Amino acid sequence: MTSTTPSFADLGLTPELLQALEELQFQAPTPVQEQVVPMALAGQDVAGQAPTGSGKTAAYGLSVLQLLDLKLDAVQVIVLVPARELALQVRDALKKLGKFMPNLRVAAFYGGHAFREETASLTQAPHIVVATPGRLLDHFERRSIIPNQLKTLILDEADKLLELGFQDELVEIVKRLPRRRQTLLFSATMSDKVVELIRKNLTRPRVVNAGEDTDELPENLTLLGHVGTVEKKPAALLHLLHQPETGRALVFCNTRERCMELTRFLVGRGVAAEVLHGKMPQPERDKALLKLRNGSSQVLVATDVAARGIDVTQLDTVVQYDAPDKADAFQHRAGRTARAGAEGTAHLLVTDKEQAHVKKWPVAASIQWKAMHAPKLPPAASKAPRPENVTLHVSAGKKDKVSAHDLVGAFVNVGRVAREEVGRIEVFDYYSYVAVPRQQAKEVAERLAGAKVKGKKVRVSVVE
Repeated sequence: MTSTTPSFADLGLTPELLQALEELQFQAPTPVQEQVVPMALAGQDVAGQAPTGSGKTAAYGLSVLQLLDLKLDAVQVIVLVPARELALQVRDALKKLGKFMPNLRVAAFYGGHAFREETASLTQAPHIVVATPGRLLDHFERRSIIPNQLKTLILDEADKLLELGFQDELVEIVKRLPRRRQTLLFSATMSDKVVELIRKNLTRPRVVNAGEDTDELPENLTLLGHVGTVEKKPAALLHLLHQPETGRALVFCNTRERCMELTRFLVGRGVAAEVLHGKMPQPERDKALLKLRNGSSQVLVATDVAARGIDVTQLDTVVQYDAPDKADAFQHRAGRTARAGAEGTAHLLVTDKEQAHVKKWPVAASIQWKAMHAPKLPPAASKAPRPENVTLHVSAGKKDKVSAHDLVGAFVNVGRVAREEVGRIEVFDYYSYVAVPRQQAKEVAERLAGAKVKGKKVRVSVVE
């Protein structure tokens, strides 16, 4: 008779992996691990719908670690991820799972720092490469990574890879991989574009559905409630945003008007804040999000509707300036931080009446309540804050066949920006955004005026 609760041993994993799982205190497989590991170990292609927090990294990680040939000095697994932060998290998770595998080599490659740092780690081929698409293509072109012995390709957070415009890079990467390989794909949502990606790149995949979103809040999330009068809220928010641990923050308001009013207040008090609401045109929304992602702003003030479906990795803090009406809205907001195993804090600013409403929800049991701390407000600043990074707008995009890879080349070769100082790049259909250090922005824009990217003459301007 089979046990109702399966163990990791039941999945047919090696003693080395079971030892690591025990040390990491993984008790039992999550549903996605229970389904994916046996299929992947059997060499099948898998398309998994799995949200952050479902244990998908260990689901594919355990499988590919077990199938590695550690004596073979070649890249055998490539994990493609949408962002630098995720590349580092996945690399670290795989290293921990493979702790007891002798001579295991796992490397992470991503844009935003010097190539020499990465080529140094390639003197001996890593068994597993975790990379963002643009940087992986750079390595392919330099032949610093040769994937001719690849066994498995993993597309992690496929929906985000597509949302961030990496379609062209994915096509280019797949062209250079062996036809006979295993492909595993994971995505929080199964949009038409993701389904098309599966159809083109996976062979007779087994489909696993571990749900779109979990009801539970992330484990590493701290919930703090601050109780006081409505009049104290602006000063309390400003105080929270000035704390060094607050970092990058998303602030929720219940109405568009409140969002705009609060953003004006924060900018007037020296906080680099942007607003995001449903009535904004798409380019303006893209710009507001991009500034938060690339460090050109510290705070994004948003409505629930506008924030649905947005993704900002490395979001340290969420502040609910207005208490939401329903528990699921509260969870959705709070769960925007502490994603993918990172730590995060969610603050809630409430009056006595709002607190009484929130306390009716089961999820409120984990909120630590305290009195609102609202120091005297400083006078309005005469100048808007100046973050270290500035965003440049480039008048060419995907429809001009321009990729992030092309833009890096132009900014390094023509704009004379050191490769490691080119910040986050986002490519849209007809334009692109590139983050560069503030002190270089004006000169870089001038150098690139009239330059050609993929044969198209471009205009470059500073985004204010």
